[in-house]
Amino acid sequence: MLEPKVKTSRSRGTVRDLNLRLILSTFLFVYVGFVLMVFISNALWLGRENQVTHTRYITQVIQDQEMRDGLWFSIKLSLETSLITSVIAILIAIPSAYALSRYKFRLFSFLDTVIDLPIVVPPLIGGLALLIFFKQSTIGNAINNVVPIVFTKTGIVVAQFFVASAFSIRTLKATFDQINPRFEAVARSLGCTSWQAMWRIALPLAKNGIIAGLVMTWARALGEFGPIMMLAGATPGKTDVLSVAAFLSMSSGRVEVSIAIVVLMVLVATATLITFKKLGGQGYIW
Repeated sequence: MLEPKVKTSRSRGTVRDLNLRLILSTFLFVYVGFVLMVFISNALWLGRENQVTHTRYITQVIQDQEMRDGLWFSIKLSLETSLITSVIAILIAIPSAYALSRYKFRLFSFLDTVIDLPIVVPPLIGGLALLIFFKQSTIGNAINNVVPIVFTKTGIVVAQFFVASAFSIRTLKATFDQINPRFEAVARSLGCTSWQAMWRIALPLAKNGIIAGLVMTWARALGEFGPIMMLAGATPGKTDVLSVAAFLSMSSGRVEVSIAIVVLMVLVATATLITFKKLGGQGYIW
């Protein structure tokens, strides 16, 4: 006699569950749709016809020698500096992230907070802080006199490193946190030193996470703008990486070049995220 009521109660629960899923999913799809519309509209705009020259904007960028040369220079400079930055950042991040993941000490909270500062501080402020350090402080000025940094290509790497290294440490710490320290404890009980346990156990297990962190760090360095503008400047043909080139092109009225750079960097970011997820990368993505 109670069976129909039980079925009715279950069916109502199922309906309520579906309604909740529908409501929550609506917010998700609305946001994703908004993001897609923003980026797709840029690609569609680039394919529009210029009413003055009656050529498509993308064709205009490809055919114009000056635009093409400037764009290729920015691409090469961005790839070169971001690759150097990501390699340096990952070499710093591996031991730093391992120490943060495995050891607890008095200054742990302080160091953990300082690492996040380059990430949470507004990019323009971070760049200004770097400029003041290398131009006004005794130590920074001495470094700049030995190795010119301010308004140079080296300054691009330093500006990228300032943010990318913190991001890399955070990503790799999340990777090491997911590796059970008991594996290393067992290796040490079998005769391995702490160094050998880290080298033979932790690092191989963290391989995919390290590669994923390297990919994301490179993408972050590639897209850096504020710190580079303040420290390295925005000199065409010298320090204009892709993000700076987009700003300069927009400032000079060459909207088509700016949109071309936007579309290019969105494609790079998409490929990077797909690679990161395929490698099982986890942790924060700022």
